[in-house]
Amino acid sequence: MIGLAAFGGLLGLMALSAMWKGYVLTVLWAWFVVPVFGLPALALAPAIGLSLVVSFLTYQHGVAQDDTGDFSDRIAKSVVNAMLWPAMALGIGWVVRQFM
Repeated sequence: MIGLAAFGGLLGLMALSAMWKGYVLTVLWAWFVVPVFGLPALALAPAIGLSLVVSFLTYQHGVAQDDTGDFSDRIAKSVVNAMLWPAMALGIGWVVRQFM
């Protein structure tokens, strides 16, 4: 059973993850969408909202074969994925931007 402090920490990490993804979206938007399509820059709050909507609509729920660990292991993997995936997208976007 998850304790109240752990639950609060998990909610905090989810909020940080949403903000991190929103920030990455604003940067990628400025690098690729603004110059190509001439659209305005995306502010952080709308980017967070857009990121949440896209995540909600595209979320694939299922139990992977490697998700056999205990609850804390699955939480740790989720936190790493929530923070690492946007960082990887930002890094790959930076490399692609160098060719523009």
